[in-house]
Amino acid sequence: MTSRIGTGIRGLARIGQGGVKETFVYYADSGADERRLIKVALFMGITSSVLWYILSTYWDKLGFTSLEIGLMFAVGSASSAVTLLASGFLADKFGRKNLLVIGLILDVVGIAMFLAEKSLPIYIAASIVVSMAGSITGPSIIALLSTKATPSKLKYLYGMQSVSNTIGLTVGTMVGFMMPDLLSSLLGSDLITGYRYVYAAATLVAVLPVLYALRVKEVKTKPEKLLLDFDRPMQKKLVMFSVQNALIGFGAGLVMPWIAIIFSDGMGATETDLALMLTLSNVMLVAGYFIVPMLARTRGAVMLISVSQLASIGFLVLIPYSPNLLIAAVLYAVRSLLMLVPMPVLNAYLMNIVTERIRASFYAITTLVWTIAFLISEVVAGYVWDNDYTRTEPFLYCAIFYTAGTLFFFFCFRNIRDEGSEEIVQKA
Repeated sequence: MTSRIGTGIRGLARIGQGGVKETFVYYADSGADERRLIKVALFMGITSSVLWYILSTYWDKLGFTSLEIGLMFAVGSASSAVTLLASGFLADKFGRKNLLVIGLILDVVGIAMFLAEKSLPIYIAASIVVSMAGSITGPSIIALLSTKATPSKLKYLYGMQSVSNTIGLTVGTMVGFMMPDLLSSLLGSDLITGYRYVYAAATLVAVLPVLYALRVKEVKTKPEKLLLDFDRPMQKKLVMFSVQNALIGFGAGLVMPWIAIIFSDGMGATETDLALMLTLSNVMLVAGYFIVPMLARTRGAVMLISVSQLASIGFLVLIPYSPNLLIAAVLYAVRSLLMLVPMPVLNAYLMNIVTERIRASFYAITTLVWTIAFLISEVVAGYVWDNDYTRTEPFLYCAIFYTAGTLFFFFCFRNIRDEGSEEIVQKA
């Protein structure tokens, strides 16, 4: 038994080493546009760090209730859903680069709005702006990246994007959570002032990806009309993946926006504790991103995604039963690794089974479905938590939806191979 475990660990290490090598070989040979987009992803990671766990903690410190926090997140998600109705189609029609730049500029404006004094209407408006920005940049950068690599290499490009984004997210999260404590210790400032310095710095950083995105070149192609030009197999794929996204999105909204508050208010974590916990999770993710392309080659994309995400659910359910903060941190890190690390493979898989001209539209529609389910769930979660962040029920509800979504994905897509997979099989 011990020898088999040792052999498995050594095999995984070899796969990881091979994945690192192939990913960096690909990056070394990549063009200027790919590198610019990877840098855009890096700075987007930094700015997105202040719009998730840091933002929920900031609102909690300001004294907003769980219902108000759920409302602010939900209104932002609603604006995201409305924007997604048009963003993918506009990206297909007018160019992914143009919309990417517009979205990044909106991000600058929205983040700056969080510098205002406590005000529910202003923060709702800020949430709307940054959510719109995310809905514009998400489909645009995914589809733009898909034009920069061959099908068999897409997983490496998306892997580099995820690594870059996660590094930025890690740096932003660490600085964002530690700065208020640090300023409080060194200057005697209160935590709220410290958080405002965080948002001031994030506003400046948000300008940088705009400069890189402006230098990206794009060859425009004639767009296809949504649905009218979809053949029946493509419509079937759209419906199947939309159902999966709805299930996962609803489950995520019950727990994920609240996780930092759960650790701080429910388990007594300080801002520094949160920074270290989330950094551990992100470091593990970066390492995992180098391994998954190689695992996808040997195990298949759909099998890898399904098994990994199903395995993550057990760790999620155990988090609220943790006897101490350290164990909760490890459980959360492993859960995040297993749930999120297959995402580059998933993105590459989807881009390869969808025709090029409608990729942004397909991504936008399925993300729209996820967002609608997520925003409904955020409102429900505000009532479920009811300012008591020691509850265990939301984790169980989340697990049920995650399980349903993952199994649905596996049974619907297990026999649908992508071009990249076919090319790899032929070369093997």
